Amino acid sequence: MITVAGVSDKVAGLVYVAGFAPDEGESITDLQTRYPSLIMDNFLEPRPLPDGGVELSVDPKRVRDIFCPDVPAADAAFMAHAQRPLLESAFEDAAATAAWRVKPSWGVFGTEDRPIVPELHRFSYGRAGSTVTEVEGASHFVMLSNPDIVAGVIREAVTASAASMVG
Repeated sequence: MITVAGVSDKVAGLVYVAGFAPDEGESITDLQTRYPSLIMDNFLEPRPLPDGGVELSVDPKRVRDIFCPDVPAADAAFMAHAQRPLLESAFEDAAATAAWRVKPSWGVFGTEDRPIVPELHRFSYGRAGSTVTEVEGASHFVMLSNPDIVAGVIREAVTASAASMVG
């Protein structure tokens, strides 16, 4: 999570691409309780692990309609089958720190993001003081449906962060 890893001295700025930006002590569940997902049913498939934990993956048949209806079907199909599971506990783990409190940040998201609603992006990026770019009609995978816009935000962050390091 860049919110935590970003405190490194090697990091000059943060770019959130359709991602969570929790505050210190806050979890993904805390944020999503405040702004629930637009997905009204459970789309995650649990798989018990030998250590007692649980990993979750997205039902491959639902990846496109939930995450990326604006990307080519072949790309969505690949992502559906190439996805890496996420530990269930990741939703409950609280951020140890919030790098956005001490580093400049940028946020880019699609206005049609369903797993992380636009209101949650606006809240968390606004709270962080991020420079925000909303991509009209883009899904959660805005980086695939609108790569030029996302690359532009990253270039902007690099340019601004480099200038601040020199000056």
